[in-house]
Amino acid sequence: MQTDTEVVAYAVDLLMRKHRLPIEIVAKILAAPFWADIERRPPKEQKLLRTLRQVYSSLLLNGPFTVIIAHHGEMIGFTDRIRLRPLTVGVKADMLYLSSEESAIRLICPDLDRAWIPMGGEPIVGRLKQPPEPQPVVVAREGMSDVN
Repeated sequence: MQTDTEVVAYAVDLLMRKHRLPIEIVAKILAAPFWADIERRPPKEQKLLRTLRQVYSSLLLNGPFTVIIAHHGEMIGFTDRIRLRPLTVGVKADMLYLSSEESAIRLICPDLDRAWIPMGGEPIVGRLKQPPEPQPVVVAREGMSDVN
């Protein structure tokens, strides 16, 4: 393996293809919540997140990253849990846009219906023939608002 990108590709392949985990869970493995954040979750969610952190601890990605993956009719994007690398999401009708900056999205589509910056580690999943909506496993923190 020569690059970080290659390591991430192998990790995603292992988790999604071999272990058959949904991307929402894969994102919680690669960009796992901090232990202190897990403690503030409901008990059932705590158990899931603790288990994922313990079983897949070696796959936790450290440092800044943003990942955009294309997979069988899906486009998935997520960033590190403290958002050191930017990810911006834009939606126009049934079209999903992912980029590091909103200005790049607006260059392609100046009249977005909605634009926002997702929480760190929150997967944004666009599926063909389904409306592009955020589908987090864990509820976003209060105080975060959409960017328009």
